[in-house]
Amino acid sequence: MNKTLIAGLLLTGVMILVALIGPLFAPYELDDQVKIEYIVDENGEGYVIAPPVAPSAKYPLGTDQNGYDLLTKLLNGAKYSIFLSIGIALARVLIGGLIGMLLGYFSKESAQAKGGSSIWSVLNGIPIFLIVWLIMIGISINPHASAFEMSIILAAVLLIVGVPSVATTVKAKTMVIREKQFVTASQSLGASGWKIIRSHLFPQMKESFLILFVQEVILTLTLFGQLALFHIFVGGTTMYPDPTEYHSRSNEWAGLIGSGRMNFYVNTWIFYIPLAAYASLIIGFHLVSKGLEKRYGKMFAKYSHL
Repeated sequence: MNKTLIAGLLLTGVMILVALIGPLFAPYELDDQVKIEYIVDENGEGYVIAPPVAPSAKYPLGTDQNGYDLLTKLLNGAKYSIFLSIGIALARVLIGGLIGMLLGYFSKESAQAKGGSSIWSVLNGIPIFLIVWLIMIGISINPHASAFEMSIILAAVLLIVGVPSVATTVKAKTMVIREKQFVTASQSLGASGWKIIRSHLFPQMKESFLILFVQEVILTLTLFGQLALFHIFVGGTTMYPDPTEYHSRSNEWAGLIGSGRMNFYVNTWIFYIPLAAYASLIIGFHLVSKGLEKRYGKMFAKYSHL
């Protein structure tokens, strides 16, 4: 029994379910806010309620520094963290995988060539975080576009800068497989390049594509977190001056971490609860990746067909 894969699928399955139906179970509306209030109890003693409110029966995960329910924000922001990362990863693998197979099959290089100098290798060497930060820093702070539109813009940027990495990986694998006997036999029989790619190369690599997809989800989520540390949040960033505060417009989990990181030592739940959710999501996909590697590790010696 592949316990790693099962654990990963269960954890990611719960997270996806939260993203799908979580907002329906949110205890409050997103604009519900705890106000500063002076209350006198039955004994005549007065006390002040003011945000942030620590976790309690009324607010299971507490509120943020502005009095908004943290559980409600997490349930509503889950879809941005999960579905956007999955969509970006899927698009990267589809586009980068196709380009990589074409480059690998029709390339004049040999599979043993080291340190290729192709444009894809050069692009793959550029730090993705730096490129995305330079592009998004000018348009993410107090944007006029909606949170959904800003998410699509960020997804497009991450797709473009991530394709070279996938294409380079797939190209290297394709160059190895194209030298196998079943491929050269198909070439001898007159099969076209597209026929070989569709009928031989892709079936041999579909397990690798699945693992690569899960790894790209992890990389995308990690990049969300890196950008959030520099106040670039999925869906855009709202900045308030005097004192300067940065808030996530979409309540995406990495954005909630970035918004609450100044509460690292005080009101710690504002920082650590989104961090726990975000880390659990990454761990879930990591377990799926390791489980798939374990599952398919014994299948790479399978027989090929003509």
